[in-house]
Amino acid sequence: MIFDIPPPGKDLSDAPVVHPPRRVPFLGVAPLTVSKQYQEMMDELAQAGPPPDWPAIFKKLPKDDDDNIDWITALAENVIKPSSEIDPKEPQTNKVIDLDVTLATSGKPERVVVFSHQSHGNWLSCSNCHPAIFEKDAGSAKITMDAIDDGKYCGVCHDKVAIAPDGCKGCHKVKSKEKSKKS
Repeated sequence: MIFDIPPPGKDLSDAPVVHPPRRVPFLGVAPLTVSKQYQEMMDELAQAGPPPDWPAIFKKLPKDDDDNIDWITALAENVIKPSSEIDPKEPQTNKVIDLDVTLATSGKPERVVVFSHQSHGNWLSCSNCHPAIFEKDAGSAKITMDAIDDGKYCGVCHDKVAIAPDGCKGCHKVKSKEKSKKS
């Protein structure tokens, strides 16, 4: 209605017009309930203290020529001490085997892959890869770059939680032509 018209026989020309509210008035926030599990998790986080300042920590780590973190040097200099097991409930083993395995590359014998058990064993125990990702028998897997790119074999970790130092050169060791001829 545009005009308020008084009922017949009543003169309300001087009285203020009072309209009812158009919507229910806001009475505040409804109380929230959280699950017991959520509350326990939040309490645990509060007790743990403030989160680490990762950017500041990363700045202190050794870098390679491209200004990327050099994890292998950080490990060698005892700047970091990784857990050997993915599952934190498993006992820490940290058995390191000094064994390099040379893997042939199909069609490119001058570009072999040298897998260092030592550099990988410094990070994880054998059970993280054997036998779930790699059988222990030599030649039992057909490892290809396509399979790695699909997240199999080396691709389970590399380019996700681990990177190869120097890109391709980190894994593929290029043999000189003279060394290839002598072999």
